[in-house]
Amino acid sequence: MKVVGITGGVGSGKSEVLRLLEEKFNCGVIRTDDVARDLCEPGEKSYELIVETFGKDILDSEGRLDRPKIAAIVFEDEEKRQALNQCTHPQVYEWVRNKVREWRTENGFSMIAVEAALMDELKEIGVCESYWYVHVKPEIRRERLRISRGYSDAKMDAIFASQLPESVFLNGCDVVIDNNSDLENVEKQLKSLCK
Repeated sequence: MKVVGITGGVGSGKSEVLRLLEEKFNCGVIRTDDVARDLCEPGEKSYELIVETFGKDILDSEGRLDRPKIAAIVFEDEEKRQALNQCTHPQVYEWVRNKVREWRTENGFSMIAVEAALMDELKEIGVCESYWYVHVKPEIRRERLRISRGYSDAKMDAIFASQLPESVFLNGCDVVIDNNSDLENVEKQLKSLCK
């Protein structure tokens, strides 16, 4: 069972590509952001490590992680951001590896797709045999983010400035999915890739 890594910038349409893979191509999909969120729930490993590292001041009144408070702490402090990543990334990677192993032995999927915003994360997980980049021109990404999420130009400028240059994705991935037109076109590309 082939395992592919799916990546792309915000607004590139990764979610739609994953939805098509799930619905039309019998693909098992793992979204690393969702895994990370689940592992930060009370009682989970990442939660425990974050509280141990940053103290109980980062909890809200219900004992959950106060994400805005944590974001404010790590935003301008690279050392603290790295510490936060150490509390979350290894747990996510281990969870993904275990899930891929489980699905390979117990599930009837035709393939598995692991999605992450950063290609380095996909490579660190170490289960992908191929890397797929969902590509969209910046002006189309901006328009989609404006419509779907209501982002301002300033917010989009900040997001785009914080992301890796497109060349990193294009050079690091062996498949480029062109998502500059419609989903019908994307589905055709996926049909060809999933043969």
